[in-house]
Amino acid sequence: MQTYYSVTNFFNNVCTAHPNIKSFTLGDLYTVDMKKQQLFPLAHLIVNNVNIDTGLMTYNVTLMVMDRVADIEDLSSGHYNDLLKNYKDVTNVIDVHNTSLMTLNDIVSYIYRDPQAGELIVVGSSLATPFEERFDDELAGWAIDMNITVGNPQDMCAIVISDVLANGGDVVC
Repeated sequence: MQTYYSVTNFFNNVCTAHPNIKSFTLGDLYTVDMKKQQLFPLAHLIVNNVNIDTGLMTYNVTLMVMDRVADIEDLSSGHYNDLLKNYKDVTNVIDVHNTSLMTLNDIVSYIYRDPQAGELIVVGSSLATPFEERFDDELAGWAIDMNITVGNPQDMCAIVISDVLANGGDVVC
């Protein structure tokens, strides 16, 4: 049976295994100390809600991948670069958006195809949205909303509630 711990731990393991993610955080993003430079690039999971149904639990989550936006210093003429970009900008926000989206795509693709994901199933398509300067710090990246369904077998309850107790009756021994 998948628990809240196992679902969030799964995301932690998958995200931190990606070569582009330095750290993983969970919960309210505003509680994360964004001033720590060593956090970035950062993956952050928000569990928005959980729909409990017969035999299933569907987690609606938002997974964010973000990095700091930095000013671009023109240190070379680009004459010897293999890849010449046909756009100019004062920050690396386009690079951050590109890398963040590809990282999210890797993570979601892994969940779709990997048999080790067990009972974690992505339901439907996932919508990714870019963001920039959404927080107090200079951050940019992508947030993806997805529904993850896991099994919820009804016969694996941790406690037994009798009908007498559920209706406010006294314990009968």
